[in-house]
Amino acid sequence: MVAIDQLREAIFAQNPTDQQKEAIFAEELEFLLRAAPGSGKTWTSCRRFIWRAANWPYPVGGLALLSFTNAAIREFMTATINVGRRDLLSDPNYVGTFDSFVERYVLAPFGHLLTGAGKRPKLFPGPRPGDWSNMQLKAWRNSKGSRKIPVPAWEIIPYPDGTKLRFKASPSFGNQPILAAAAPVYKLLSLGYYTHSQRIFWACRLLLERPHITKLLAGRFPEIIIDEAQDTNAWLLILLNLLRDKGAKITLIGDPDQCIFEFSMADATSLPNLKKKWGIPEKPLSQSFRCNNQIAAAVRNVGGNADFTGAGDGASEWCRGFVVEESSKAFSDSLESFQCLADQAGVSINSAAVICRAHGQLESLRGKVNFTNLKGKAKDLATAAFFRDSRHDYRGASQAVERIVRELTGDDPLWKRVDTDPKSNERMAMALAIWKFVKNPDRLTSVSQLGDTWISSMRTQLAKLIEEIGLRCDTKLGQHIKATGLLAAQKALPLFESVHEFPEVRHDTIHQVKGESIDAVLVIGSTKFWNSMMTAVRNSDNTEDRRLAYVAMTRARHLLVVGLPKGHYEKYSKIWVDWGFEVAK
Repeated sequence: MVAIDQLREAIFAQNPTDQQKEAIFAEELEFLLRAAPGSGKTWTSCRRFIWRAANWPYPVGGLALLSFTNAAIREFMTATINVGRRDLLSDPNYVGTFDSFVERYVLAPFGHLLTGAGKRPKLFPGPRPGDWSNMQLKAWRNSKGSRKIPVPAWEIIPYPDGTKLRFKASPSFGNQPILAAAAPVYKLLSLGYYTHSQRIFWACRLLLERPHITKLLAGRFPEIIIDEAQDTNAWLLILLNLLRDKGAKITLIGDPDQCIFEFSMADATSLPNLKKKWGIPEKPLSQSFRCNNQIAAAVRNVGGNADFTGAGDGASEWCRGFVVEESSKAFSDSLESFQCLADQAGVSINSAAVICRAHGQLESLRGKVNFTNLKGKAKDLATAAFFRDSRHDYRGASQAVERIVRELTGDDPLWKRVDTDPKSNERMAMALAIWKFVKNPDRLTSVSQLGDTWISSMRTQLAKLIEEIGLRCDTKLGQHIKATGLLAAQKALPLFESVHEFPEVRHDTIHQVKGESIDAVLVIGSTKFWNSMMTAVRNSDNTEDRRLAYVAMTRARHLLVVGLPKGHYEKYSKIWVDWGFEVAK
């Protein structure tokens, strides 16, 4: 009892708000904690986990705390260790991502039961050349006219449509519905593999077919806390319902206004629907520790949470929200105003960010992309080089290069060896070779090179990489790395023409900055985007564009600037001013 009192005092010493205390120490085992942007949602989730785990009333089983990103999991673990309760992170409790939870407790021990195989299935590492020609691993989707396009099993996404199971192609293959796709997906599993998009589907299928396993899992984790619950997709909702039907108590922590992952089947209505279906209470977490009062007061008009409040008044009259009338396709008006306002607000441009609705705006800021119509692996390599050169995304570029090399050489037995032992010297040597290839702009040739020169260089350099790793490629690279789709004029131009006068400030899409706090933010988007957001606000519709705008604007701590295209500004500027935004002079 003394230890529990000390734990309570330790949590109180961190100065939680009354709303946070109510959530952390709640007697209810199930509730929806609706957490506004910057309100300490992850902090509160972790303290709730610590408190419940330390007061565990069950003779068996443990508490599961699940989220969607490794960054959140690291924060949970660090906070638990910092209060001196490292012991709570080990069995019988579990702190991890949804994906790792499904891997560890469903598919790893039981996945082989789906096919009657003798070995456990694992995540698909990538296709070998032979996989592309295996007709049992193909489905077909309709195209224009009577033409049908083959879609490989690893590019097929299962999704629930009411009580029916349906399939669609991945975005790379058109994102279109596919009929008769169950057979190739099942064939892939029978070979011992599933993809990231198929993982939760197979877990749900297993638990539906074998309810005794579901009951065992619910007994193993009688209480579950879901962080970032607004991002729960359709399959995860089915999984949670199955566990709850077998007795697990589930606490949901999230914000419907911050659901921006519809492309991965997240549904903004899931939280309010679950609250209603399960008959659980809602608790608020409405005070932001990020946005100042002026920004919060203006932005709450965009979201659906009228109780959203700030962390205190801004340090000066310049620490607030502004709108800028934008007349340039390159957003030069917004950029100029943003730099000026940041100086007046006393915010360093090094701690600022330009947040774009889509990659199209990023490209307009950074320069002109000339490789958009390239085809096949040439485009994949150009995209990898662009990730490195323009986004400084070396990890993404390395993953793309490895995927390309694997597709060209996947029959080589080296892949089986490195996949079997990811920590082997062979695997480490391969990863190092790819990393060096990506780091060197003379090897993964820079997109500043002319189109024709770039194609020729990449054939040579990719062949050298494959030979250096010790792989065998049975096809000529000229068949894969070619200028198909590149216009004649573009062959004499750089694949990417950079705009060198762009200010030295971070720039990302809305999806890339979700969950962050940034001192000064400039949000830019198309006329269509802002008009769509405005229509949704006026009609009280919870649309994706409205939620995207809300998430982008609530990243700002001290200064928020919204760049509005001229057509939208002329029509709606008065509404923005009524909301609390000032017009930048």
